Amino acid sequence: MMQDVKRGVELILEVEWGSSLAKHVDKYYCKVNVWRECDLFPKVFQPLIKEGAIGDCMEVEYNAGELLPFDKGKIHECKAWQFYPSEGLKHIRLRKGRFYPLGLFRGIPGIYAGNPYPGRVIALEENGDFVLDANHPLSRYRLKLKATIKNVFEKTSELGGRCKDHMESFLLGPGMQARYDNEPTDFGLEEKEAFSRDDETPDTLFYSEPRLIGHIDRTCHENLLNFYAENLPREGKILDLMSSYESHLPEGNYEVVGLGINEVELKNNPRLSSYVVKDINADPSLPFEDEAFDVVVCDLSIEYVIKPLELLREVRRILKKDGRFFFSFSNRYFPPKVIKVWVDLHEFERMGFVLELLARTEGLGEFRTYSLRGFPRPVDDKWSIACTLSDPLYVVYGKRVS
Repeated sequence: MMQDVKRGVELILEVEWGSSLAKHVDKYYCKVNVWRECDLFPKVFQPLIKEGAIGDCMEVEYNAGELLPFDKGKIHECKAWQFYPSEGLKHIRLRKGRFYPLGLFRGIPGIYAGNPYPGRVIALEENGDFVLDANHPLSRYRLKLKATIKNVFEKTSELGGRCKDHMESFLLGPGMQARYDNEPTDFGLEEKEAFSRDDETPDTLFYSEPRLIGHIDRTCHENLLNFYAENLPREGKILDLMSSYESHLPEGNYEVVGLGINEVELKNNPRLSSYVVKDINADPSLPFEDEAFDVVVCDLSIEYVIKPLELLREVRRILKKDGRFFFSFSNRYFPPKVIKVWVDLHEFERMGFVLELLARTEGLGEFRTYSLRGFPRPVDDKWSIACTLSDPLYVVYGKRVS
């Protein structure tokens, strides 16, 4: 074994847990300076990090509150005035079940201005008074934690520098996609404003010029490709919903039908067996027979849909019994056309938003969520100077159950 001072490790951290609506897997890549950062990991993982070889892994289960303690003292009964967003965030209003940065609240013991950690509104009165839960979103769940060594490398020198708490970064977000006590989160699904956009001109105008580019970086694309390779059936008929120039589907014995808004993009997608040009925001009905598909995938697009419940009912209709559906997204979008509810949601809450839509669609079930973050952005990516991290990947998926 190389000395700790010269050892570096690339890890994949994973937490598996279950909520009232879904099963969840959240993964995180990190590059660990063993000498400087190993002690910040749970003690049970430290021997693996110090001595493990490529491919070695360790899995540990924790009871609720064991890894991330739950403290009743962090549940605060608050008055309306204690929610005090800054001037640029005055448009935000409290909703039951939603998360907000703790720095937006004042007059609460232990909470300081600028605090970026999430707190959840678990009760809300008509007069604006509320109850805030500042515990970690995963503190109520039983957790299965796993660490796998992806690579081991030798460091040539130690020059000091910043110590990174990789566990903190890994666990900042997971848990926010779940309901609180199985009560639906208030995303304003009944409000027209939630699905409005800055640019309300017809989508056929905005998307009239083809964009023959990828909408996620190469690393995120490969991660999505690998996810589908592990989770799609080996053959069948797939609808690539809201398709464009690039497919994220793996090789396989598939008939892939694309439905998108720009014909030039669809013609240039090499994975499509056939395609249909249609603006589903103008008309969410899908021009296919009942039970026509084994799988429906919708990549990097659900955040633009203005009538998602109508569309999901159509997805259910065209899926075969036990057919599977997948909605993937990252943290990039076209600002003029994204629905307004999406913008103010934390990235993990966006998975919760999609789950709420699915839960309201009769006949869909066995829901799961998946996230993968932390990889370095490819050095030849044009955004690598501005952002060193690869685009995160989020997937919400399930099947037609009736």
